[in-house]
Amino acid sequence: MPASFEVRSVPLDGNNEAAEEVLDPDFGESAIGRVAPVDSGLWWIILLRAYGRITGDFALQERVDVQTGIKLILKLCLADGFDMFPTLLATDGSCMIDRRMGIHGHPLEIQ
Repeated sequence: MPASFEVRSVPLDGNNEAAEEVLDPDFGESAIGRVAPVDSGLWWIILLRAYGRITGDFALQERVDVQTGIKLILKLCLADGFDMFPTLLATDGSCMIDRRMGIHGHPLEIQ
């Protein structure tokens, strides 16, 4: 899952005045702070909830396979034990890094 996106303007049919905006996925390699997989994995759950509240369409949310998927993702993301799941949920702006780093041999990605 892409961690961030870059918006580029692409000229339409060689016309420099008319342009279309396209999204280029970025997996965090050029980002100032990398997005932890835990965070990007939870975004679709938040978007699914927002979609249901806005449209009133809860059919997708109520499907058994979707509910099972949500439970599995939350179980994985909220598991105890930093040794097995080296992710750290940090408050926004509490730490800035510009590339991958490690703490005591454990890879660490901070948003």
